Amino acid sequence: MFGLKSTPGSQLRRRRDALELNPGAPVNQSGGRERGATMVIFALLIPVLFGSVAMAVDYGRLLQERQHLSNALDAAALAGAYSLPNDPAAARVAALNYARANDPEADPAVSFWCVLASTGAGRTVLSAQIPSVCDAGTVAGARCNEQICAIPCIPGAGRSCNTITVTDDKNVPFAFAPVIGISTGNTGSLSADACRGSCGASTPNPMDIALVADRTGSMSTADRNLMVSGIKTTLLTMTKEQQYVALGTIHRSKASPGSCITAPSTDNTGPWIPVPFSNDYALSPATAGATPPLNSGSTLVKGLNCLAASSQGTYLASPLKAAARYVLGLAPNNLAALPVRSTPARKGIIFETDGQPNEGNLTAGTTSLNTAGDIGSTNGATACNNLKQVAVNTKSQGVLIVTVAFGDATSARCASGGELVRNVLAASASPDSQGNPSDADNDCSTTALRAVENSDGDFFFCAANGTELGPIFVSAINAINPNSRLIRIPG
Repeated sequence: MFGLKSTPGSQLRRRRDALELNPGAPVNQSGGRERGATMVIFALLIPVLFGSVAMAVDYGRLLQERQHLSNALDAAALAGAYSLPNDPAAARVAALNYARANDPEADPAVSFWCVLASTGAGRTVLSAQIPSVCDAGTVAGARCNEQICAIPCIPGAGRSCNTITVTDDKNVPFAFAPVIGISTGNTGSLSADACRGSCGASTPNPMDIALVADRTGSMSTADRNLMVSGIKTTLLTMTKEQQYVALGTIHRSKASPGSCITAPSTDNTGPWIPVPFSNDYALSPATAGATPPLNSGSTLVKGLNCLAASSQGTYLASPLKAAARYVLGLAPNNLAALPVRSTPARKGIIFETDGQPNEGNLTAGTTSLNTAGDIGSTNGATACNNLKQVAVNTKSQGVLIVTVAFGDATSARCASGGELVRNVLAASASPDSQGNPSDADNDCSTTALRAVENSDGDFFFCAANGTELGPIFVSAINAINPNSRLIRIPG
């Protein structure tokens, strides 16, 4: 006999039959309770799961938007700094436009600073750089570290601001975090600071500078000494490893100078550029960020210390031509013997003279830089025209020319009834950063007029005495080094 095997189907039928016969019998409900508990736990975990997603996705997006805004502000600050210090209104507009071009939701606040060198460990403003580097009208509120000081600067009323700060924050809508009650996040306040020029600290940009200084007899001993002092002060704002400086003179120096390399020539022979490029004019500072001392053993410093008056006349075109040929390497120079810098050097000439041309004992020559030799004329009008043509040829080779009219050069004429020397010097200078020709705005006859001329943003300057030359030389170096760069305002 075979036994009957119970099947699942038969078991279910028997349970159903039993329920029909005894409806009050208990039923096993453990499976239902388990399913209910699982649903409760899942419901409780939903916020945790969405919170994890929010952290992974929304927080990641917040970081991405923060970086995007930071990049937009960097670009905006650099764009704005390009118009400083001449046109702060244009700087503001450019900063806002660049910020919104990079981030349509950006709405930054714009402020300005005057950034100067610090005294170093003292952490105070190096006032000698006012107003040549910039001028906030006060030093109140200055924020300093051992390298730079930043003074709040409100444009207008003669103020000169060289740094712009662009500040913004941004609300970022979240995709998942609203489930846990957080609809947006904020990038936090971000700022970018950009400065144009030397920015008070040592300028890193490589430059080859020929500084041509007038030391003819019409310049008093006191003014000549002050001019030398101004040049020395200028050297201390520069970086000797990056900016190489040669010294030229009006008139020539001796071909065989003896103990003084700048000893004046008495026979109209000898070099216009007696002091070759120097990269040792300063020593290391005593402490980080402090002003370095001059190197008394440097040929450049020695040449300045013994710079004596010349009894020869005032020449214009020949010294400028000699300086141009020297910085361009068309005449022998010593750049090959100096350390190579990481990027090509900006070529510049600072040309200072104190009066109308008085050229003699020179052949007619040529204004071409490709041909060696002097160019001169006893006719003052021709001498001035020669200067302008040499300047045109020099600027066409990418050399930046800064001209300084000193003393009588602001009022003298090339010849009787002829063109004003100051206008010739202005025409010889390079165009400003906007491409506009440099010009002489006024006769520089008062302190106020000179301040207007020297802050108009072009490459022509004027000075009435030696005291004013120092800041002008610093401004000239800043003019040759107009690059904008991001900095950090001291806290």
